[in-house]
Amino acid sequence: MRVLVILMCTFATGCAATFREQVSARPAGIQRSVRGELNRELLWPETKQILFVVERVEGHEPEREALDALVRLASRYGGRPASWQRHETNAPLTLEPDTSYVLVRYVGDQTSHFGVAYSELIDDHPVYVILINQEAHRKFRMLVPQAKLEEQTLVHEYGHHLGLPTQDHGYYLGGLHCVNPNCALAKPRLKAILYNAFHIVFGGHYLEDYCEECRRAIDAARKHWGESAP
Repeated sequence: MRVLVILMCTFATGCAATFREQVSARPAGIQRSVRGELNRELLWPETKQILFVVERVEGHEPEREALDALVRLASRYGGRPASWQRHETNAPLTLEPDTSYVLVRYVGDQTSHFGVAYSELIDDHPVYVILINQEAHRKFRMLVPQAKLEEQTLVHEYGHHLGLPTQDHGYYLGGLHCVNPNCALAKPRLKAILYNAFHIVFGGHYLEDYCEECRRAIDAARKHWGESAP
């Protein structure tokens, strides 16, 4: 009965606060960016463009619709043009100094997670990497379109590269995640699954963007960078 009441509340008012997780303390020894210290390269237009380099290592072809949505989101938050292009796996990657690079590798079942985010250096140039298990998504495509599943994972992992969420509204579980169930940075725990399943079924709403608190953190960082600019 209690679950039914909560679901009715969600449908009637969209009250994400009902499903909000508890903020957790930062574990000892873990360094994490805080407000005003997000990923400046991806959030402040210091380069001319953001380029997503897409490789298919294993598995089915990437969903173009998902990549197009990621590009739009990156351009909006990065304040400059963004695009994606295909790249042959293991082929040399020439990096231009006026471009920020995100390497998206579709690896199928090579990873046990829906997606993984990390950074690496290529010729002393920082490159942000997203691994995506598109085969894991296919198991749920009868419930949610494959393109939406891939989009949600891409936006989630890209949010990690942005430095979201900040500590004031995050909790640790396999990395820092957002406490708000209506955020693309939410971890798929029971509360977030219930909240979003209801909104997908009755409103066609997917986790395609970050929550208000995450957006405020981005705005605060931009304000900080603007005020500190020479």
